[in-house]
Amino acid sequence: MPITVNIAQDSTREIDLGNSTGMRIAAPVAQASVHVDYQHPAGSGNYSSAIKGSAGYGNPFTVLAGGTKNVLKSDLESEHVRVGARNANITVTY
Repeated sequence: MPITVNIAQDSTREIDLGNSTGMRIAAPVAQASVHVDYQHPAGSGNYSSAIKGSAGYGNPFTVLAGGTKNVLKSDLESEHVRVGARNANITVTY
């Protein structure tokens, strides 16, 4: 059963993808700049981009107003990530 969380503009949220194959990020009202990070190494307090170079898109990336972006777990360095939004609220389904 998918989980959907809301992330307010200029906020972040920790997400554990667990058994999910990835996440669908939506910007329902306005264009959002979205970043996906992970704590590297775990527990260090230092965050790095979670998106692998081979994924073919950058970090942060833009989700257009009314649009969505699918982020596959295979595109990520870790299944435990921090997702943040700038310029607009987003919803994340995983």
